This record gives sequence, structure tokens and C-alpha cells, in this order.
Amino acid sequence: MITKLTKHYKMDFYDTYVIIERLGEIEVDSKIAKETLKTIIDHFKGKEFVIISNRKQNYSLNAESYSPSLFKKVKGIAIVSDIPDVKAQAILEQMNFKNSFAFFDKMENAQNWAESFS
Repeated sequence: MITKLTKHYKMDFYDTYVIIERLGEIEVDSKIAKETLKTIIDHFKGKEFVIISNRKQNYSLNAESYSPSLFKKVKGIAIVSDIPDVKAQAILEQMNFKNSFAFFDKMENAQNWAESFS
């Protein structure tokens, strides 16, 4: 595992997926999403990957953040949280993402799901 930090996220990289965790209280807009995805895409060097979003807090993500051009290398997104409001937000986000999208209560289950894409 390789860990990278940006102004807004902590990212733990594995062979075929990345676990991201937001740092601080921010609304994730398309600019932050672009910066974050650039770091992830650069790490995977053009290969497809899965994103696991470890949401320990509730936060908002603009619909613009799911731009198809930004997410063309993303095979799937998993949201991990035990906060009911996060699941409600994730259901709304799912409508903006065309590939596989899942919600998990436990990180281990999300990692197993992500590894199934290999």
C-alpha cells in the first residue's frame, strides 16, 4: 500500500483500487474532484481502477463532480459508512455515475468487492 495526501484527501493505493478519505469539512465540487482524480489517475498510469470512499463524516458532493470525462477510468465506486445520512446521499450520487456503485458498512467488504473487478 502507498499513501498519498492532498489538501483535501488521504489516499491509500492498492493494486487495483484506492481508498480515499476526506480531510476536513468541505463541500466536494468539480474542481476538488478533478484534482483528486488527477492524483489517482496519475498513480494508476492509465489503468482502470475502483474508488472506495471511506466516509467517516457526512458531506456533500456536487452532481458536477461525477462528470463522465473525469470518471472514464473508474470501474466502480464503493461508499463505506455507518452513518444513515451518508447512505441517503450515496443513493443520490449513484444516479450520476454510470458504472458499478455499491454501499458498505464495513471496509473489508468494500475491499473484497473492489478486488472482484481485477
